[in-house]
Amino acid sequence: MTIYYKWRAIMKANMNIKVDTDVRDAAKSIFGQMGLDMTTAVNMFLLAAIREKGIPFELTTVSKASDDEIIELLARKLRNAEAQEKAGQMRNFDDFAAEMKSKYGRV
Repeated sequence: MTIYYKWRAIMKANMNIKVDTDVRDAAKSIFGQMGLDMTTAVNMFLLAAIREKGIPFELTTVSKASDDEIIELLARKLRNAEAQEKAGQMRNFDDFAAEMKSKYGRV
């Protein structure tokens, strides 16, 4: 297919990419709700990458978990620590440090 843009022909090329089926289906559904097909959405991503000269969104190793998710995670960890303490699986830091010092010469 050839598209003419500002009096010159723009050739279209096919791309083959591999994605998980569930990722493809979820994205296709979201794009469909926006009135986009997969080709248009991928072209939009590629054009944005060209415009930004990189990935057009922030990449980070920091979790963007909600406050509720973080509170639940901390609560689970606290409940686990309390259960370990009740089961006698914990000891105080001074005893641990003394053991490490006797084994390894330092803490």
